[in-house]
Amino acid sequence: MMDMMRFVTQMRLALRQCGRVAVALQGQVATEYKVPDSRHQQSTAVSVVDRVCQEILLLAAAQMAPELVLYSEELAACPRELQELFSQRSSYELVVDPVDGTDDYLAGRSSYGHMVGLLDLETGRFDLGMLYFAATGVLVWGLRGMGTFIERGFGTLPQRLDRVAAPRSATEVKRMREADRSALEGLDLAMTPNSGASVAYLVWRLLMGETGVVVLRQFHGHDSGPGSVLVEELGGAMLAADGDPVRYDPNMARVPLVVASSDAALAREVVAALVGSEGRAL
Repeated sequence: MMDMMRFVTQMRLALRQCGRVAVALQGQVATEYKVPDSRHQQSTAVSVVDRVCQEILLLAAAQMAPELVLYSEELAACPRELQELFSQRSSYELVVDPVDGTDDYLAGRSSYGHMVGLLDLETGRFDLGMLYFAATGVLVWGLRGMGTFIERGFGTLPQRLDRVAAPRSATEVKRMREADRSALEGLDLAMTPNSGASVAYLVWRLLMGETGVVVLRQFHGHDSGPGSVLVEELGGAMLAADGDPVRYDPNMARVPLVVASSDAALAREVVAALVGSEGRAL
């Protein structure tokens, strides 16, 4: 049986190493571009920092749990020798997004994050999620059945994060539809601007009570998955269009609709309104 707390200890150090690399190289690396995986992908930006951070995280995970099934957003650029360190015989899949919000990172903004998660392949839900924000040194992580924790700097002890009341507001996110905005406004939810392209940062805003709802359309599973357990352990929810918690595909395929809120009742209310508006549009 996997020792989750040992894994957290191992990966918190690796995430901080990623952060040091990212901070040191921000503004000094060239923007590269990947081929879009679908018509939904608006950004294909990537840089050498994504690949370096990926290797740091995978090497750390391989030392601790080489049995893990492996997924990383930039896996196509990962050396074969590194991938072969994993036997891929576990009931858990390691999910890595080495730089979430690469557009923000390359633009010199601080709202990017580094993300790691463990997906239970039997349930399709994440049992562990870790989000690290290098610009502030803040690490937030959640472990199913234990809670959500925050560490505000290297060497600080983790503190249990308390739930903050969710405001009746929703954040503007790319790929939202006009019908989505109308449905949210119909629920008397104020629309607030989004100051970052990172889903990790959106989750952070939910946890801090800066926004009440985030609506994600056609985002990859690796974008929302690691953050899902943090939100759920605070009493919130990440729901699919059927109103149930999102079940993630091991390939981290795009999810048609994810509604996230630190207030589970509010998340259900929003899903019902969005699905109803889609029906009326038909």
